[in-house]
Order: sequence, then C-alpha cells, then structure tokens
Amino acid sequence: MVVCSSALVACTPGEGEPTGSTGEDPTTAGDESSTGEPVVGWFELGWGDTMFSPLADGDPLPIVWGGQGAAMFPLPLRGAEFVLPDPPTDYTSELAPIFDLDIDIDGYNDGPGGHFKHLANYPITFEILPDGTYQYLYVAVLLPDAIDPEVLDGLPAHLSARLRPHGSAAFEVELDLIVQSPGAPN
Repeated sequence: MVVCSSALVACTPGEGEPTGSTGEDPTTAGDESSTGEPVVGWFELGWGDTMFSPLADGDPLPIVWGGQGAAMFPLPLRGAEFVLPDPPTDYTSELAPIFDLDIDIDGYNDGPGGHFKHLANYPITFEILPDGTYQYLYVAVLLPDAIDPEVLDGLPAHLSARLRPHGSAAFEVELDLIVQSPGAPN
C-alpha cells in the first residue's frame, strides 16, 4: 500500500520519490509495499466536471450541480503503468482497477460506515490517452438529497481514496480540503 498526503501518488523507475508527493513515502516501481505486493505505476486524484484540476491539502472541494439537478463532487482520476483489462472499459473484468472513497465533513458523518459519503468496490473504466496515460472522466460523488449544499460551505472535509489495480499494491490518497458551495442552480 502506498500512502501519500498529496493527490499524486507515483512510482517511476529510477527516481527516489513519487512525483508530486510530500516525500513521506519514497517508493519506486518494483519496490514492495508493506503487504509484499509490488508497487506498479502511478495514480492521481483531481476535481472537475469538464477538466482535470489536481487536488492538494488545503484546496477547496467545490460542489457542482449536475445536468440532472443533483449536487455532487466530481472527482476525475488519472494514472498509468498498471494493469488494465482488454478492453479497458470492461468493468466486469477481474483486471479492472477498484476504487474506494470516504469523505468526512464535520457534523455530517451520518452515512454508511459513519462517513458523509462512502463508496466501496467501484470498478474504474479508464480511457487510454494518446500519451499512454489513463483517465477516468470523474466519479460523481452525489450529495444526499436531504442536505442543502449551502450548509456545507466552508466546512473542513477529509477525503480518503484508494485505487486497487490488479497486481499492484493499492495507491492511497489522504487529503484535508474545504467544501465550497456554488449556491443554488439557476
């Protein structure tokens, strides 16, 4: 398991630290995790519904209104150099990377598992880009209908994400963010 407090977790051959990391976990491709699994590739978590914006500790976590009127946190994923199914859109394949997510927001952690939002065992169908990297449009983390997004504005949020590629140690991201509400939709 690779754990970094930055949203970019990378393991590149020949380099001593993951790109974009805080330097807390200097692993390289081919190293083994604490579980004995090899560390393969890299993973990055971002924010955005139309473009990828990397997330880092202290950043805002904006709420957007989706096309069907639901408030959500759109979280796109990027990565490379780990196993994908053939075709990479086969979410039923045992080779599909699995994504887990917990978001905790002070005063609103009354959902499954004691979290504001909890996703488990979500298969990711990456698209392979021309440069060889992988991208997933976004995981739509919908807010509960009973919660007015305005009451969350400015509250601290803790995000824990884990991507589990086949044949690799899991990549984990821990971020402390600030919820940002856009107001009611037009």
